[in-house]
Amino acid sequence: RGLRPVSPASQAVADARGRAERPQSAAASRIIGISLQEAQQILNVSSLNPEEIQKNYDHLFKVNDKSVGGSFYLQSKVSAGRGR
Repeated sequence: RGLRPVSPASQAVADARGRAERPQSAAASRIIGISLQEAQQILNVSSLNPEEIQKNYDHLFKVNDKSVGGSFYLQSKVSAGRGR
């Protein structure tokens, strides 16, 4: 289910969010599906510090691993946040 195309409603929300961002950032939001602000919230970072992002990503990805009772959905969101 996580790999299905984005629904029209979700795409409309992403497009509306994208209009409030810079053009380059808006394009990235449409491609990845989340805004920069949402990515920062997912990864619990306030700045775009690569070391902090990687540290939080590693922790969140590990604790959400399905083999330890985590959620594949949350793990996917963490990956999307890092990608953004």
